[in-house]
Amino acid sequence: MKKFWQDFQKFIKRGNVVDMAVGVAVASAFTAIVTAFTKGFINPLLALISKNSTQGELKWVIREEIIDEATQEVIQSEVAILWGGFVQAIINFIIVALSLFIVMRIVAGFSARAKKLSTDVKNLLSDEDEKAAAAAEAARLEEEAKAKAEAEAKAAAEAAKLEEEAKAKAKLLEEETREKREEVLLTEIRDLLKAMNK
Repeated sequence: MKKFWQDFQKFIKRGNVVDMAVGVAVASAFTAIVTAFTKGFINPLLALISKNSTQGELKWVIREEIIDEATQEVIQSEVAILWGGFVQAIINFIIVALSLFIVMRIVAGFSARAKKLSTDVKNLLSDEDEKAAAAAEAARLEEEAKAKAEAEAKAAAEAAKLEEEAKAKAKLLEEETREKREEVLLTEIRDLLKAMNK
């Protein structure tokens, strides 16, 4: 029983209860319209065909009513199958069902169009998002390429600088070596000259 009340509370708290109340109110008004249409248009046509004043009078009498002629009191009630009212209820049902079917088709058409429009908008937004993501990725790759090019240029400049330094060191070493050779050669010449002078 507790679960029943919990489910009932959830049902009441949902927004569908208000929608249902509106639906019941609209259905009541619509039923009045259908009843008026049946009484005003369909019943007179059936009355012309069946030669009765109203459709409610259409019946199959199983047992006739017995009236006391002296007192005009009903001794035995009439027993009859009132098929006219049943036919009227069927006609009302068919009109209501047809009307609801047409309304539901219109609502379904609008719903399908709204869903398609929503899907198109989502696709458009996702395409825009994809384009923005692709543009961001391209910008990132371009920045990386620029940074790489700058690093390569810096490395090339450093290599050129090192090469220049190596050339300068080699030249300096070559000059030092030449000077030492010259010094050694001059020392040898001096020593030879000394030896010759003795």
